[in-house]
Amino acid sequence: SDKRLKENIKKTGTSPSGIPIYEFSYLGDKKVYSGVMAQDLLELGKEDSVNEVDGYYTVNYSNIDVDMHLIK
Repeated sequence: SDKRLKENIKKTGTSPSGIPIYEFSYLGDKKVYSGVMAQDLLELGKEDSVNEVDGYYTVNYSNIDVDMHLIK
């Protein structure tokens, strides 16, 4: 869920715990998803929900009050 791997990012809301929620597509993919940006979680002090793999951030959604899902 690294912001650097996404495009067409639009904020759609905020979770009860204050995490921004977005709609986005992954670079080169036309599918639209709803989820969070790892960089936001780091800024909010939720480092326990973020990992790094091959230089990019991933999100452990089981640690936050947001689900990632396919919209279209």
